[in-house]
Amino acid sequence: MTLKTIAKISLVTFAALTASSSIASEINDSTEVFDRGVLYLTPLFDYPIAPEEIESFTDKCDWLAENFWTPFDFKSKEAVDQAKLNHAFSVYANTCQYASKEKVSAAVDKLMKSIQKNPTLLVQFAKAAEESIYGPRAEVWIDELYVRILKNALASKKFPKSRRPHYEYQMKLLEGSMTGATPPAFDFKRPNGDSARYFPMSTPTIIIFGDPDCDDCRRSRLRMETNVAFTKAVADGRINVLYIIPDPDEGWEKKIEGFPKNWTIGASDSVADLYDMRVSPEIYIIDAEGKIADKHVDTLQAMDKALKISGK
Repeated sequence: MTLKTIAKISLVTFAALTASSSIASEINDSTEVFDRGVLYLTPLFDYPIAPEEIESFTDKCDWLAENFWTPFDFKSKEAVDQAKLNHAFSVYANTCQYASKEKVSAAVDKLMKSIQKNPTLLVQFAKAAEESIYGPRAEVWIDELYVRILKNALASKKFPKSRRPHYEYQMKLLEGSMTGATPPAFDFKRPNGDSARYFPMSTPTIIIFGDPDCDDCRRSRLRMETNVAFTKAVADGRINVLYIIPDPDEGWEKKIEGFPKNWTIGASDSVADLYDMRVSPEIYIIDAEGKIADKHVDTLQAMDKALKISGK
């Protein structure tokens, strides 16, 4: 589980999943929608309700993944209300995270194909996806879904050239650092000035991208330093810890003088263009096969998972 997770299913999503027609009708017919602390106007369209005969939660989510956008008018060439589209996509994302990957992938491809020739909607859907499943205000980050949407959008010749660099950069970061992928190798400087290079090895590794001046980063480091089981695993060589300062300021070497001696410490002015970093500190867990086991985790989750991977 990552730092960005859904705390609860929204009222709108609950209505769609449970076939609570009275709730859904009230929401769809109301003059405004209030969800996640944000006030929206009338929904962009009537959100579908999963049929009552579908009993399992996953099957309801699968049905909604495939049918959610059916009421949407894809023939319109005009821009839609972006706030309303953002809300609709947020409800959609709530269900997609629980649906089967195959159903979601096929549904998203079909969805994006329907707007391939509409540059306005292509941009609007990219914005809605960024807001709902990637950006800082998103309640849930779904990297695979976001990458699939971006790939479909950018594959269209109608997607505006001026918008491409922004989304191409995000897609590049995500594709190279998703869970299950091999993390990119990168160069860094050690405190003594020596050059070094990270690449996945057979020892489980925690990579911390942090700033010594960041309070949350300090707290994370202290939690690791004071965890007896974790510090023993590091001392025994069963877990490696790599602490990297992205885009370092001058004098960073002085700021890390109190760091554990058996951690690998360094700074890199290029790593931020290789790894997806949306929280600080940003923590990645690399397993014994050299794959990304998890990311965006907090310190306790990182230590627990690394200890399990190491066999203790």
